[in-house]
Amino acid sequence: MHVLWISDSPDTPSGFGNVTRFVCAGLARLGHRVSILGWQAHESYEWQGCKVFPVGSDPLGSDAMFGLLVRHRPDAVIALGDVWWLPFFNAPHVRRQMELTKTPWLLYFPIDGDTEQERLPASWIEVLREVDVPIAMSLYGQRVAQRCGIASEYIPHGVDLDIFSPPVDRAQAKARVDAAGKFLVLSDSRNQPRKLLPRLLDVFARFAAGRPDALLHLHTDPDDEFAASGYYSYDLRADIRNLGLESQVRFSPGFTMKKGAGLPLTELAAYYQAADVHLLASSGEGFGLPTLQAAAAGAVPMASAYSASQELVEGHGAAIRVADWTENEFGIRRARIDVEDAAAKLARYYEDEALLQEASQRSRQFALGYGWEEVVEQWDRLLHVVSDARRGLRTLPSFGADRTANVTQQILPSVPGVSVTVKMVERELGKLEASIAADAREHGTDFRLPTVTPGYEAARLAVPRRPGYIGVSPADALLFRDLKNIFPVLCGWVPAWSPPTEISIEGLEWMPMQTTEDARYELAQSVLLLNVGGQIPEDLLADAARFGVLCIGTSDAPSQVKLWPSLVAEDTEQALKLGRELLTDAARAARLSSSARQAGESCYPVSLDQLSSSLRRLHSEQWKGVAAAG
Repeated sequence: MHVLWISDSPDTPSGFGNVTRFVCAGLARLGHRVSILGWQAHESYEWQGCKVFPVGSDPLGSDAMFGLLVRHRPDAVIALGDVWWLPFFNAPHVRRQMELTKTPWLLYFPIDGDTEQERLPASWIEVLREVDVPIAMSLYGQRVAQRCGIASEYIPHGVDLDIFSPPVDRAQAKARVDAAGKFLVLSDSRNQPRKLLPRLLDVFARFAAGRPDALLHLHTDPDDEFAASGYYSYDLRADIRNLGLESQVRFSPGFTMKKGAGLPLTELAAYYQAADVHLLASSGEGFGLPTLQAAAAGAVPMASAYSASQELVEGHGAAIRVADWTENEFGIRRARIDVEDAAAKLARYYEDEALLQEASQRSRQFALGYGWEEVVEQWDRLLHVVSDARRGLRTLPSFGADRTANVTQQILPSVPGVSVTVKMVERELGKLEASIAADAREHGTDFRLPTVTPGYEAARLAVPRRPGYIGVSPADALLFRDLKNIFPVLCGWVPAWSPPTEISIEGLEWMPMQTTEDARYELAQSVLLLNVGGQIPEDLLADAARFGVLCIGTSDAPSQVKLWPSLVAEDTEQALKLGRELLTDAARAARLSSSARQAGESCYPVSLDQLSSSLRRLHSEQWKGVAAAG
C-alpha cells in the first residue's frame, strides 16, 4: 500500500518523532510505499526508503496535505497526533477527495486523561466519529474511547529491545556515564507543562535529603522553546539552584529539542542502562514511551496511577498515588503525583537491593512483548485488512462508520422518463473547529506555569487574573526578584503612598496610591501578594481576600493569620518556598484562593455591588489614561 503518514518528522527528538522513525521505516522494509508529511520538515528529502514532504503555512500540514492527496493518491492516510489537533481532516474538500479515491483516514491517537466517568469532551468524540479507522495507542485510551461509543483498534508503541536492554554490569554502565557509586534516578521528560518538572524536583529533593549518593539525570532541554512561551515560563536551572540541588541534578550533555539535535538512541540508552529507576511525574500520558524504554533496560519505571502510565508500570514498577487533581482547558483531569508516596517508593528501591533487582527483572520481562518488530507487524496486518476493506473483500468494525445522519438525498433534473437521485454528505466548513474551541472555552487550564488562579467574579462583573502579576510590599522587592529568576514572566506592582527610594528590579513598577481603593483593580488582577515586609495596608489585605488573591506574609499582620493561615512566613526563605509552591501547584492555589475569598467575605463584609462599581470605575480610568498616553 501507499501510506501517507502525518506527524512529527523522523529526525525530530520527540516521542512522536521516535514512533514515526520506527513505524515508517519498518513499513517501508515490508514493501509498503511510505510518504511522510513531517511537521518539522521545511523541504522534501529521502529518509530510509521513505519520502518526507514539508508542511506549508500551517504547522500541522492542513494546506500541504490536500496537495499530496491530489498529486500522490495514497491508499491510506495515517495521522499520529492528539484528537483535537486534526479537525481539518473533515474539511469538505479534503473528505471529498478522500472519498473519491476511497482513501481511509486512520487516526493513531493518544488519550492522556479523561473527564468524570472516563469520558472525553464532546468535540473530541465528534472528531473520532469522523475517523475511518481510530487506533488507540494504549488499552486505557481504547477503553475510554469505547465508553464514548467509539470502537477503535489497539496498537501500542514499541521499543528497540536490542538497544534498550539491561546491561551486563550496571555498575560499569554507571561508570560509563560518570555516575559510579550513585543511585541514579533518570527522567526522560520534555520541558513542557504536562511533564510537571517542578513536581519531579520536589520528589527528588524529598528523597535526596540525607542521601548524597542520589543523582537525578534529566534528559530534557532546559532551554526548550516551551519554557519561554506565554503560558509556560520556567527556568529549570534556576529552580534547581533554588532547591539547592546543583550537585545532585544534571542534564544530558549536548541535547537540545531541535530538529536533528537529539541524541543517537545508543547514547540515550546508555543513561537508561545506568539508571536504577526511571521517574515520570507527568499529569497524564497517552502512552509514555520513556516508561517502556526504562522497563526494557531494566530501570524500574515509576509513574502516576493514572491514564496510560498505569498499564506500563503495574506488576513490575511503581504506580504512584495521585494526591490532587486539576483540569485542563477541555475539562480533562490532570493528576498531580503524591510527593511523599513517590519519595517513599524511591527510598524502598534505594534501601532494598533485592527488591530493586527483582523489579528490574520483571520490568524487562514485561517489555519483551513490545518490540518494534511485533508492533510494525501489527501495523502491516491492519493495513492489509484496510486494503481488503477498500475493495469490499472484508469488513473492519471501525471502518466506514455510519454517518447516515448527515446524508441528504436530492433528485436532479434530467431528461423525460429518467430520474437521478444523488446522496450527499453534509459537512460544514469549520464546524469541528468551532466545537473544539467551544469546549476549550468552558474550562480554565492548569497548563500555565506560573499558575493562574480563577479570576474574580461578582455582581455581574468578571476581572480575569493577569498571568504572573504580583503585588509586592516595598520591602519585598528582592523576594520578587528571586521568584522571577524561576518564573521569568513574573511582573509586579508596588503599592505605596510615595515613590520608594529605588526600584531597580526588572518587571517591578511603583503603583501610586492616595487611598487603598486606588489599588483595587491592580489587586483584583493579581495572582499573589508578597507582604513579608508588612507594608501593605490592612484594608488592601481585606480586599485581596475578597478577590481571592493569595497573600504570603508574617504573623504580625492580623489579617494574614485570619485569612491565609497556611501562608504565614516568618522570613524571606520560607516565603520564597511558599511562593514557588503556589506558583507551581494549581490545585492548591485554587483551593486557597476560594478559602481566602470565603474568609474575606465573612470577616470583612462589604456590598458586592459597591465593590464592583469601584472596580468598573478604576478600569475605566485606567483605559482613559492609556488612551490619552497613546
